[in-house]
Amino acid sequence: MTGPDLDPDQYPPIDPREPVPDDPSVLLPGAPDELPEAPAEPRLDDGGNAGGVREPA
Repeated sequence: MTGPDLDPDQYPPIDPREPVPDDPSVLLPGAPDELPEAPAEPRLDDGGNAGGVREPA
């Protein structure tokens, strides 16, 4: 299966030899300047029940 034909004006080809830009808005216009904090991992409550995530066997 091949990928879709993308419009080169909207999606220019990526040169892997180019350095990564320091400003993330170059890669993703309209993105917020700062990312929101990551959600907290669920923890075991006092009753020993997992908060939605089971421990590995």
